[in-house]
Amino acid sequence: MGYNLDTDLLAAMVKTKRGKKGLRDTAKEIGNISSSTLSRVENGKIPDMETFLLLCDWLQVSPAELFKKTEESEAPSDSNTPQTIEIQLRASKKLDPAIANALAELVKAAYRDSSQQNDNQQPD
Repeated sequence: MGYNLDTDLLAAMVKTKRGKKGLRDTAKEIGNISSSTLSRVENGKIPDMETFLLLCDWLQVSPAELFKKTEESEAPSDSNTPQTIEIQLRASKKLDPAIANALAELVKAAYRDSSQQNDNQQPD
């Protein structure tokens, strides 16, 4: 069993936190990172370890939260479909970050409601 950095999740988190702030201003805020490196991370490239740790500090997340098991199936299961949709929405360059966040929350709520309805309809 191995682990890979979830570059889609990292990119989405960086884009969401950066919002409408420019790459240069955000890079200065993070410190010791260039705007071009930040852009590459937002486009799904794997950062070097120092950059990764700086981003984790800035995002206020544990590095472990950004890793996934390599044994996971490529096709999303029902249990992680909302998370996959959320990542895609937040990573979209066409959506305003606030709209992407709102849509992601709606998707999670819809799946949560659907799950509860299915649980209630299960025969005992």
